[in-house]
Amino acid sequence: MEPVELCYDGLGGSIIKWLMDNGSKKRDGTPEDHPSLLALIVGRDGEVFSLLSNGQQYQAGSLIKWADAQLAEYEKQHPSTRMPFVSGKVTVDGEGTDAKATCEEIDAARKAKKPMLLYFGRGSFAPKDKQAKKQNKLARKFEKGTLNSKAAAKEVEGWVLLRFDLANEEHAKLAAQFGVSAAPDLLMWLPAAEKPTVLGRTATGGKVAYHLKTFNKAARAPATK
Repeated sequence: MEPVELCYDGLGGSIIKWLMDNGSKKRDGTPEDHPSLLALIVGRDGEVFSLLSNGQQYQAGSLIKWADAQLAEYEKQHPSTRMPFVSGKVTVDGEGTDAKATCEEIDAARKAKKPMLLYFGRGSFAPKDKQAKKQNKLARKFEKGTLNSKAAAKEVEGWVLLRFDLANEEHAKLAAQFGVSAAPDLLMWLPAAEKPTVLGRTATGGKVAYHLKTFNKAARAPATK
């Protein structure tokens, strides 16, 4: 979890609008009566996970108690993994069918000839989207199992591990370019390969560890004359 501070930009500014769009309520319907202090938990996808606005946010003890409880619940729904995946930064240029998504971390890894694992999950879903809900459930299971493998985690040194969220439009665009249409999915991209290899949602921690170890062993082997 990372603390983030939003600097107030006035009664008609973007901060109050964003807060109102994400559940904050004015007590008497006027901007002037908007709470002066709010606390929110926001997920990787930018969606608000929880909001504290009932007055407890003004007391340090109750604020800390709320934060601890929300952190535990967030970790339950978004489990951390032993394999240290980090969120990739995706940029989309162009519009319509000409739009193209790029990721600076992927480009940098390719340039540096580093092996990569690309994980595509789903952190949130619309209440009525049954397919997205199913993907979210499968992604949680995959993260708690495959991506939490001790054997695989021992082999990740030197690898670039990136995660993307299909609930994010830019990330979903990048996923589609790799042929990924549903979460979870896992791709392995070795330096000498023109495109990634699909390990898929059925990959076990042992299978991932095997692929990592095989590459690492070959990379450490002395070059033959």
